[in-house]
Amino acid sequence: DYWIKKIERNRTRDWENDKKLLFLGYTVIHFWGQDILKRTDECLQVIEDAIWDNKLNSLPDDDLEL
Repeated sequence: DYWIKKIERNRTRDWENDKKLLFLGYTVIHFWGQDILKRTDECLQVIEDAIWDNKLNSLPDDDLEL
């Protein structure tokens, strides 16, 4: 019972923090510790994709023409 309540409080706190960061314009990405250790390349790809998406979305529309 203790752990269920604790995890629920943590999830609620994390969601509130995520909303604040999103409102400020940050991109929020979550990884579990084991994912970082076991799937490092995939985690890095997620980060790289988020950076590129952010850069593309911040360009004026006329800069997107090739």
